[in-house]
Amino acid sequence: MRLEDETPQSRLEYEVESILIANGYAPEDIQFRQEDRYLRIGYWRRLSDEAFDQLKVYIKEVVDMYDDDCGYLCFYRLNH
Repeated sequence: MRLEDETPQSRLEYEVESILIANGYAPEDIQFRQEDRYLRIGYWRRLSDEAFDQLKVYIKEVVDMYDDDCGYLCFYRLNH
């Protein structure tokens, strides 16, 4: 479930959400977070290869990290 401030706030975010929904992602799993508005899918999941290929012009950086409590986390910094 996403919070109100995690919904799309810009044209770019609406475009990204539209592509993800067309690729089978549920709107509640698509989250735009924090002030720099990175993209998170579900609980830190990676995008499918097909969705990533369609979104790579919007993605500035893929951030993969490991957290001792949560395991592997992935999010996407966008070209705002």
